[in-house]
Amino acid sequence: MMLITERRSPFYPNIQNVPPSVIRKLVKNKAITLIDVRQPWEYEDHHIPGSILLPLDYFKELFPLVLSKNNLVKNGVAIICEHANRSTWLVYTEPSLFKEVKVYNMLGGIELWMIMGYEIEKGMDDNGTLWYKLLTKNLG
Repeated sequence: MMLITERRSPFYPNIQNVPPSVIRKLVKNKAITLIDVRQPWEYEDHHIPGSILLPLDYFKELFPLVLSKNNLVKNGVAIICEHANRSTWLVYTEPSLFKEVKVYNMLGGIELWMIMGYEIEKGMDDNGTLWYKLLTKNLG
């Protein structure tokens, strides 16, 4: 039996679609930065510990700021959302945003992460408000 742990498109070699188990291993090894593209109210309700909120509506403007400002994404990013619909749409409709970084799209989203019994947090934290601070400071 063959275990499939990733899916790739030949058109976007830097983008991998992987299950939550792969993302969790990368997070535990501090090998990636988690970027949550949901709405602030969703993040506040539940999020993966350590994830940074960059709402999809502002992602195009904010992601380059996060890239240039922080060394957070040097090893790659995992783009996550509730069911993997928004994250999949984002990585394949805006691939130019990710040309300089390895991207993991978490299949099944946070819903599958929770079904698998992995840890989540509730409430708003500094990573959940970073997007608003960047937006008001840099984009006025």
